[in-house]
Amino acid sequence: MKKGQLLAQKNNPVKDWYIIQEGTIIQKNDFVETELGVNSIIGILEQDFFICDYIAKTDCVLILFACSGVSDLKHFLEKEKKMRTLFLQTAMNQRFQQFKIYDRLYRMANKFSAYVDKSYQDYQTFVINNRFENPNNPDLSSFQPLNVTHALQQWEIDSCASLMTKCLGDYMKIYTTDDKLAVGAIMEASAQMHRVMQGITQMIEFFGINREHLLSDRKRDLFHAFISLYTFLKKNKQDTSEVETKIIDLLEFAKTLGIYNKQFVESCVQEFNDAMSVEEVQEVEEAEKGPSSDFELILDYSGFIGEEKEKYLKDFTEYSKCYTKIQRDKEANKLRKQINNEFYEIYKKCFFRAVNDRNIPATIEMYLNFGYVDGAFLEEEKINGLFSITTHMELVSSEHVYTIFNWLKAVYRGDKEPSKNEFDLDFEHYLIEEYKQGNIKKEDIDKIKAKPEERVIFEIDNMFKTVNRLTYGNISSFNAILNDGDMFNDPGSMLISRNKLYEAVNQIRGVDFSAYYRPIYANNLPELFQHETLMQEILPDIILMPNAGSKGMMWQETASIKNDTPARFMLPIFATCDINDEIIELTARYRWELCRKIQGPRWNDIREHSLTSDYYDYLQFYKKNHDLSQDAKEQIKSSLTRAKNSFREVFVRDYLNWIKYESKGGFRLNKYVRNIVFEYCPFSKEIRSKLEDSPMFSNAIHKFNVNNAKSLKRLTALYDKFTKDGGTITPELKENISYYEL
Repeated sequence: MKKGQLLAQKNNPVKDWYIIQEGTIIQKNDFVETELGVNSIIGILEQDFFICDYIAKTDCVLILFACSGVSDLKHFLEKEKKMRTLFLQTAMNQRFQQFKIYDRLYRMANKFSAYVDKSYQDYQTFVINNRFENPNNPDLSSFQPLNVTHALQQWEIDSCASLMTKCLGDYMKIYTTDDKLAVGAIMEASAQMHRVMQGITQMIEFFGINREHLLSDRKRDLFHAFISLYTFLKKNKQDTSEVETKIIDLLEFAKTLGIYNKQFVESCVQEFNDAMSVEEVQEVEEAEKGPSSDFELILDYSGFIGEEKEKYLKDFTEYSKCYTKIQRDKEANKLRKQINNEFYEIYKKCFFRAVNDRNIPATIEMYLNFGYVDGAFLEEEKINGLFSITTHMELVSSEHVYTIFNWLKAVYRGDKEPSKNEFDLDFEHYLIEEYKQGNIKKEDIDKIKAKPEERVIFEIDNMFKTVNRLTYGNISSFNAILNDGDMFNDPGSMLISRNKLYEAVNQIRGVDFSAYYRPIYANNLPELFQHETLMQEILPDIILMPNAGSKGMMWQETASIKNDTPARFMLPIFATCDINDEIIELTARYRWELCRKIQGPRWNDIREHSLTSDYYDYLQFYKKNHDLSQDAKEQIKSSLTRAKNSFREVFVRDYLNWIKYESKGGFRLNKYVRNIVFEYCPFSKEIRSKLEDSPMFSNAIHKFNVNNAKSLKRLTALYDKFTKDGGTITPELKENISYYEL
């Protein structure tokens, strides 16, 4: 590996472990970085999915071996007995290293909480003693207490430290004498390290949420409160020494934490130096009157002036007085619909300025990402919570997770194609329909397609407006403005963060390993593979709508007519539902619709066996099915009634039971449908091994294993022939064969 190269990425499935032979690898989890040197094992603290990023700090040489669990490790150690001592010692060393990082962060988090609390008390004392009235008084109401559910006990730390410093040699002599002892000790250390890293991740999130209470560019933090107090004392020619000492101490403390951008901390230091260098503080005259509310700021930023601005201000002011009455007041309900339309018109103008703005005000970001408009609709504590998230948008951003603002930016820049509208037309086919209806000229189609503004307007009018309403959960009372009625809890606890999403998606991948795999025809491969379909995992893009809602939408199974593009799942950014269940249901609909797309007109033709055709046959003719008991038939009838005769929705409920209960041996499906679901949504290797002795699964698992072994044998022979002829196994080919090993 070359310096700077990414070896493994967070949330990708673990298929291989690596032993470092030369060089250094950085194990990175946000601001926590660990250097792994020679003989370190990458993958040992992971489980099904990587919890960290691994990046080469130097040019490196590594040994790679397939390992996705204890059975693979046991097999490897049985074959390579000389590696037993190395693996065990490395496991002990890396565990000790992770324990020390956890201990340091845990102490630092508690010290941070205590320091913030003490600083706030000191500030309040200064305020009272000096009769200081600060309009930007710091607010700690949204401070989230430290809650580490994946905790490490002190006895574990002490025991590990004693082992490493006093009796490691004796321990190694005992545990290397037996394969089972060695594997057990290594896997025990691995499980502990994984738990510890989860705890570290929770502490990283704690700092991410709370750090703006100490230092923040919004200037509602303790540092700026002390600066205001310092300026006030200096202006009134009072003693500033105690406050000055406190500010210096606060800045030094912030530096030692290592959780702030260094440039930002230096700018705070400079801000304090500037305040100290002013010899005489003059009275500052009131500046030109700015916006009187956050909503007026949004209108000003968006470029509204004159009568149009006044109309919007009047409408929103009226609505702020009656929006809680929309369920029972016809006039309020009528105004709600008007306000919803105005919300999107303002959003468009605001977006087109913000998309090229490098310094977007926090209020504008809160509007574009969360649907926040003004304090008239949301209490101050929740506004502070929104701001806290705005300062850490990495919580809701990743390669596959987008806020609506980030998604529209991707569409604007051409990184993503606009979504289909509610009539299943993409942007190009929509323009063709517009041409057929005489609304545009034929020569204008390509011009409109090339305009970023037109792409975004299409996305807002045809996807955003519709999906925002659907994910809200109650179409008849949908309110585009984020308000207290919908935000029944603090924003931090309701937020659907990227970590929550990845946990939900990875939970499914850990049970149904093939959930996001698809057969792809690769035209750029050597002739030997021209007629092969390659299994490729393509994770969905998840777009978070700016509302507090209760429903998810599987909007598209692919991004275009090509099968190798991500699906699009839509969710509210603040959830009033169980996010894990929602992701399972979206995945079920995705599986169904992708099968329909791949099968085309034959999606329900039983002569072409597929998930949808087998389910269609099962539900269409269940009354004549002699393999089903009378009770089972009654249950199917009830399921169809609840699903309004939608075969897809019956499958969705079955799939939910499949992931949550059947995978754990809790039988919720009848024997007939269990065999169908297992054929197309088989369990992962680990779950199959646990259930293979169960009479409910033994035949299906045996059949799957036989067929899988045949496929793996054929592919192995094909790959061997290819490599003997001088070919190189590409990442696509490697992923394809590893699919049959899962």
